[in-house]
Amino acid sequence: MSPTSAIPDFYYAVFGVYEPLLVILSAFGTLIYPKEVHDQQAPWPQHLPAQISLPPPTLVTIIQLAHVVGLLGLVNTFLLYTARRYLFGQPAIQEKVVSALLTPLMLGDVLHLAFTFYALGDDRWNFSNWSNAGTLWVTVITGFSLLLPRLAWHLGIGRYVDSRDRKKE
Repeated sequence: MSPTSAIPDFYYAVFGVYEPLLVILSAFGTLIYPKEVHDQQAPWPQHLPAQISLPPPTLVTIIQLAHVVGLLGLVNTFLLYTARRYLFGQPAIQEKVVSALLTPLMLGDVLHLAFTFYALGDDRWNFSNWSNAGTLWVTVITGFSLLLPRLAWHLGIGRYVDSRDRKKE
C-alpha cells in the first residue's frame, strides 16, 4: 500500500474488483433465473402458493434492476481504475474523485438495507423464516460486506487522507 494513495490495494480490491464482480454476476444470474431471484427476495407466507411464471411487468422490473446493478459495478471499475492510473501521485484529487463515488454508494447501502428490512414487515427479524429467501440473505450479507469497507474508507482507515496526511510546507 502506498502511503500517499487514496485508493490503496485493499479498497481497490473491494470496490474495483469484488463489488463489480459480485454485481455483474448477480445481474447475469437474474437475467438467467429471474423467477428464482424474484421468489427468493423475501419469505413466502406458507398459505400462498408461488406463481408458475412472473407477470411481464415484474419480469421487466427485475431485468431492469439487474441491468442497473451491473452498470453500477462497471462504473466502479472504470472510475477507480482511471483515478488510480491517471491521478497517481495526486492523492488529494484521488480522494475527492473516490469520495464522489463512494459517498452516494454508502448512502445507497444504508438505504438499501433499511428499505429491505422495512419491506419485510413482521418477518424482518424472524431469520428462521428466511430459509426460502436466499436472495434476501445475499442482499443483507453483501450489503454489510460493502457498507463496512465504505465506512472505513470514509473514516480514513488505511489510506491517505489529505487533511490529515498532507506534508506541511
